[in-house]
Amino acid sequence: MLDSSFGQAQYVTTYPMPVLQALIDETHRLGKKTGCHVFGGLGLQQTIDAGCDTVEHAYGLTKAQAEQIAAKKLFYDPTLQRYIEPYMDDNDAKSTGGKFRMIPIFEGAVRTADKTPGVRIMMGSGADGATYAHGTQALDFEMLVTRAGLSPVKALQAGTIVNAEALGWLDQAGSIDTGKFADIVAVPGDPVADITQLKHVSFVMKAGKVIVR
Repeated sequence: MLDSSFGQAQYVTTYPMPVLQALIDETHRLGKKTGCHVFGGLGLQQTIDAGCDTVEHAYGLTKAQAEQIAAKKLFYDPTLQRYIEPYMDDNDAKSTGGKFRMIPIFEGAVRTADKTPGVRIMMGSGADGATYAHGTQALDFEMLVTRAGLSPVKALQAGTIVNAEALGWLDQAGSIDTGKFADIVAVPGDPVADITQLKHVSFVMKAGKVIVR
């Protein structure tokens, strides 16, 4: 599947390694980027081995895999909030009698990534309009800080300059600079001191035009 809005191919089906490698290589040949949605195990390892640009979810991430992501200069997009919704615990309790819980495993994976030098953590929401409502994506910033241990600065960078770099848009977005999009929001307090301030956006500028004041 090619997401033309970002010029990013996202492969959501499990492929044999030669097929996955061919898909990624061809996408790169066309000047596009790839995003692979995986959880753990062989699929995650093959995603990293094949050089997929953004590794999505990956709650089974190990220290060795995080180091490999850093060495290959890939990006890690945990979409943490989407996978720590309360129903996840309910499903785990029903399916395993409470023996296994994905939520602490996922939190541990993101903490591992954060502690691994060179891993660039993105902020992606996975908002689906059902359990995770569109428009509440500030929760992902909060969860990266409160549940995964990122500093507020690193969480803010994840959703701005790191995401822009992952998309190849550093010359257009990700920071406030001359010639960039001028897509800016303002909040009433300092999000570095209190990341939950991002839930209270009071000013929105899009392409230099004030949309909400």
